[in-house]
Amino acid sequence: MLVIRELPIEAITIYPSNSFDGMEILFRVSNHNYQFLIGYSKNPFPINEKHVFKEKAICPFCQKKILPVPLGQQLCIAFQKNQSALLQYFQEEYPDAF
Repeated sequence: MLVIRELPIEAITIYPSNSFDGMEILFRVSNHNYQFLIGYSKNPFPINEKHVFKEKAICPFCQKKILPVPLGQQLCIAFQKNQSALLQYFQEEYPDAF
């Protein structure tokens, strides 16, 4: 199980989504890019966590071989299993975005 607080999360960009009622968070961990989709409601809720790799690589967390985007936008099972902790992390670290 991932411990979100112990990950070296960096290069964070939070913005409203153009394709659904919610927000998208782009972030990098261990030189790999990910996208976190969050739906809006009175309480934001996690939707998906995707790999956004620029070149073919193995995800260090779920061990899947990921192709470059757009084909590489596959779900990251490791982050998917920890999506509540990931949302809590971003809400605590970037409260103004929520």
